[in-house]
Amino acid sequence: MERISEVGVAVRNLEATTRLYTQVLGATASEIMPVDQYGNRARVCRIGSTDFRLMEPATEASPLAQMVARRGDCLHHVGFQVPDVEEAIDWMKRNQVRMIDEAPRAEDGVRFAFIHPEPFNNVMYKLIEGSYDLKYIPEPAEPRDIPGRVRMERVLEVGVNVLDLEAATSLITRVFGTKPTPVITIDMYDMLITMNRIGDIDIELMASITEDGVIARSIAKIGEGMSHIAFLVANMDEALAWMKRNHIRLIDETPRHLENLRVAFVHPEGFNGVMFELIEGLHPWFDH
Repeated sequence: MERISEVGVAVRNLEATTRLYTQVLGATASEIMPVDQYGNRARVCRIGSTDFRLMEPATEASPLAQMVARRGDCLHHVGFQVPDVEEAIDWMKRNQVRMIDEAPRAEDGVRFAFIHPEPFNNVMYKLIEGSYDLKYIPEPAEPRDIPGRVRMERVLEVGVNVLDLEAATSLITRVFGTKPTPVITIDMYDMLITMNRIGDIDIELMASITEDGVIARSIAKIGEGMSHIAFLVANMDEALAWMKRNHIRLIDETPRHLENLRVAFVHPEGFNGVMFELIEGLHPWFDH
């Protein structure tokens, strides 16, 4: 796995979600693509070097339509860039990893295959070979002055809620070739984590310390799976003020302190069900 290049997001309204990503987060949007082989309308919103693939079901028969009807907007998958998708599929099979796609699919200039989410705590991963043939709009869809210090600089982490931290860490270490951090205790969230780096983005595996911790409550409600996406910001105070000016609901009105970081969570209602974390600083658990 060379790097995390894509985050898939299931959405109910492609145009409205695009406006949020471009006007609030500072993303650069592609043109809307033709309806894909899954029956979805889609476009990419790029932040840093990561593409957020926004996908709206074009028909009620689309598999995505059932997910959106049940959960609203939600994180759908994480995409890994690989040099050869067929070799990557073969590697997964040799490691007894169940595939959705036994052979690569092709679309928009890439070859790709989906890994079944069951072994990976309900997170669906996508193997991607090549680069999408996309046309990007040079400015946000409706040009707007977004101060540089409040733009999301890049994706730092993908958060995943798990029941068994040791087993989840062991699996992605063996299959994806990551080198995890030791188990880290985060007292203010009552959880244990490991950071598992792929390229310059970490998969943050999170398990609750207690039965009524925030992770435990989330798993009891919706099961294991992707929790949030974390962005690096240049100035936390200005980023939070920008969210408030845009009427985005926050979980943390003021930043929390963690090691050498300042962190704050954006309420999922602000982005139609998808939770984002803002981070100022780089954590000390890897050498940067």
